[in-house]
Amino acid sequence: MGNNNSSINVTLDQAQPAIYIAGDVISGQVHFNITERTKKTDEIYLSLTGDIGYTTTRTVRMQNGQMERKTDCHNVRILGQKFLLGNPTVVKQTHHELFHHHDNHDASTLEPGQYTYPFSIRLPDDLPPTLHPEDYPFVRYQLQVLLEKKWYHSNDRHRYPIRIFPRVNLYNISNSQSAVKFGTKRKDVTVKGVLQHAGLIPGEQTILTLDIQNPNRVTIKRVDACFIQRYDIEQCRRRLELIRLPVAELSNNQDQHIEVTCPLVIPLGIPPSFSYRSNGIRSIVHVDLHYDLKLEIKAKGLFTDFDLQVPVIIGTTENSNHNTRSTTVDTMNMVALDFTDDDMPPPPYDSIHNRDTSTRS
Repeated sequence: MGNNNSSINVTLDQAQPAIYIAGDVISGQVHFNITERTKKTDEIYLSLTGDIGYTTTRTVRMQNGQMERKTDCHNVRILGQKFLLGNPTVVKQTHHELFHHHDNHDASTLEPGQYTYPFSIRLPDDLPPTLHPEDYPFVRYQLQVLLEKKWYHSNDRHRYPIRIFPRVNLYNISNSQSAVKFGTKRKDVTVKGVLQHAGLIPGEQTILTLDIQNPNRVTIKRVDACFIQRYDIEQCRRRLELIRLPVAELSNNQDQHIEVTCPLVIPLGIPPSFSYRSNGIRSIVHVDLHYDLKLEIKAKGLFTDFDLQVPVIIGTTENSNHNTRSTTVDTMNMVALDFTDDDMPPPPYDSIHNRDTSTRS
């Protein structure tokens, strides 16, 4: 098995693209389609792995005396579970016997046909969310089918990516259902705002209300509301701009007093706000993920542009006023931009910081 005489596929009971929540059960089937009688593999395993990857840089002296910066890649295993698959269910077979024994062979053979191995895996409760799994830095989970053969044959591995998010219940976070007030004053323009809820879930609509005092009638060229995901994986800091929404009423506006409301729909498919720190013996790694609503205000004149940011908590539990009208943002495949805003306010969700999780090799 694992050669040209067989094909392997994994199907999950949950519809794709699946998002599993920590503590959930991943169930499905491993399918083998064997076209010719073939020797049975010694053992068939299914494993679930989780890895955190990040990079560091260092300066080294070259032979010519010049200094050069080197990038090192680091991979930390935070989850490793391995299961021996039992006897398969015969879906379709061209012969009457599942196993055919030969007197002159010490290994069984599988007759041509279709075979199914069911499986069920319960996820640990404490896991960081899948982040940017295609490249560094990343948090990545995979199901692997491992065919272990005799010592003189190489093993076969078949990998399948899995998306896992932590469970974040907004109702367990104080003030997550309260409105958030914010404001700033720059030059002669005063901006005050209210965000309907501090905590939101993907797919939910919230309302942003702005009150702008502009006594000197400075021309406000535009105001953009941006929803931004920021994450740290060890020393690597990245940001993704998920939404940029121009406020139409504030385009080239010179009114002395402006009041506007702006609906904002949180994208589907994004992971919740979360902080994770492993406590492994060999390596300790941390992941921090948070979101901000950023207002970019561009006014006429020199040095008049300014912005302000409001922390937003994203959860995985529905609010009572859930509105599912939303677009889906695939942050799995978005390109992360370098994060340079070092003066960001700290995320206000200390109450959801995760307990330490043992590193598994």
